[in-house]
Parts: sequence; C-alpha cells; structure tokens
Amino acid sequence: MEITAASLTALFTGFDVIFQRGFEKPPSYYEKIATVVRSTSRQTTYPWLGRTTKFREWLGSRVVQALETHAYTIVNKNFEDTISIDRNDIEDDNYGVYEPVIEQLGWDTKVHPDVLLFTMIKNAVNTPGSVLSYDGQPFFSSAHPVGPLAAANDVRDSTASNVNASGSGPYWFLIDASRALRPFIFQLRREYTMTRMETLTDEAVFNRREFRFGVDGRANTGVGLWQMAYASNLDLSVPANYGAARTAMRSLKTDGGLPFGALTDPNSTFLLVPPALEEVARQLLHSEFMVGTGGSASVPTTNIWKGSAQLIVSEYLA
Repeated sequence: MEITAASLTALFTGFDVIFQRGFEKPPSYYEKIATVVRSTSRQTTYPWLGRTTKFREWLGSRVVQALETHAYTIVNKNFEDTISIDRNDIEDDNYGVYEPVIEQLGWDTKVHPDVLLFTMIKNAVNTPGSVLSYDGQPFFSSAHPVGPLAAANDVRDSTASNVNASGSGPYWFLIDASRALRPFIFQLRREYTMTRMETLTDEAVFNRREFRFGVDGRANTGVGLWQMAYASNLDLSVPANYGAARTAMRSLKTDGGLPFGALTDPNSTFLLVPPALEEVARQLLHSEFMVGTGGSASVPTTNIWKGSAQLIVSEYLA
C-alpha cells in the first residue's frame, strides 16, 4: 500500500469497524446491578447514602426528619488500552494481522466496567475491609450499624448483617437491583473513547515507525446500599442455604424501622456466581424439581425457587 493521508484514513476507518464488531460481541452486566452515575469532577461525594425516612400521620405541623450525613466519596481513575501498528506492515499490505487484536480491543472495552465491578465485589469478600460501605464497615459485614440514633452517644442502637461467611465454598451473591440506588455504583467521568494516531508526522511514526490505536476513559466503581446485597459461601447446592440468604436479606430494615422490601421482583433480583457454581445455580433457578430433604431426600419435590432470580455468571469472581 502506498502510504498517504487518504489511504491511512481509509485503513483506520476500517479498523474502527472491526473495533465496533468486537465491542458488540460480549455480554455486559454492570448496568443491570449498578447505578450508573455521571461524574463531573475529579471525585464525587455521596452525602445522601444511608438516608432513610418513614411516613407518619400528619398531625399539626410537618416534622422534618433528622437525617444522618455520610461522606462517601468515589475518586475517578484513568484507564487506557493501546496497540501499535508497524508502518512496514502497512506498506507491505500485512495490516490484516492486526484485525484480531483490534477486535479484541473492542471486546475489552465493552467488558472493562464489568471487570472493575466484579473485581471490587470479589475483593469485598476475599479481603474484608478493602471495600468499605458508607457507614465505615466493610461492605459485606455482620456489624452494620442500624436502627435509630441513640441520643446519648449519637450511634446506632443495633447491628445487622449482609454476609454469611460460615461456609467453605466459593462466595455467591444475592443482588436486589430494583431501586434507583442499587448496591453498587459505576461512576463515569468520561466515556471510553477511541483515539487514532494515524498521521505520518506523528512523533512515534518518526522515531519507531509506529501508528497507534487506543481507547481511554475515566471511571471507577463504589458501593451503594449494603441492604440490597447479600454474600454467602455456604453450599449453594443446598436450596435451604439460598432460602436462608433470601430470608436474611428480606429481614433488613431501614433506620425508620420499616422493611426495605428487598427481593420482591424476580426480574430485578440477581444471583451472581463464579463459574464454579454455574451448574448448581442453573439447577436452582431453572429446574422444575429439586431433591427433597430429610426422610424424603430421594423424592423429587417442586422447586420453589425456580425463576426467583436472574442468573449472572462472571469469571472475574473466580
């Protein structure tokens, strides 16, 4: 190929198409379980996290509820993924060898928010304390402060748990994504954008014969309402463990003493598992029957949990 401005533009336009093809292939889940927040600065603070209210009968004047203020902040991070294309390969019509890596770049761009989100969730249980909630506790904790503030010392009067770590298996997660504020936050400062360095006068072409094709963006992940997520490492092949997690999650209450009403919509409820639990999770959520318990262990019974949640399997939890 004769290298000219026009031929380079045409070549890189073709690379754009290949990138988009790769971008459209993989599934993405972060928008299903995380609140997407558009950030407008280096970092964003969420002072309203944890604020809950309750209705009262209106007698006399309105009563303005004193809401506890939290200072939960997510700092945006920069991310990039860049490849180089040798000028000689373009001159020798060998640029086709770059098509697979450009398509992979599109794939990687699509799943990067999932990588950030699921890595954070994995770290939250494997290294407790690495991901803190707005209340200062680890996001998955057995000691989240709840209940009304005690006037004497300005602290909550009790605690609640959104984790069961008494097992020995891989962690699995129940997620309620029915609210405007979900248990996780994907904070986007700048959209992922392609940049093409395709001019003959570019410094990298002059020094190293390299044209470049890359993607960059600014974003980060954080946590929202801990009451809308539950983690367990009990044996998921035992349906009672799944049922116990649902019961525990549905028992959580607001600071005003009212139930959060979690897990009421199966279309907004998600069971998140690593690949090691995919088979048992699919049986739990899709099978018509399950093995009985006790004296009826050999007799199949109706699977009461069929369709109770949507399944997400993520290799980034492994």
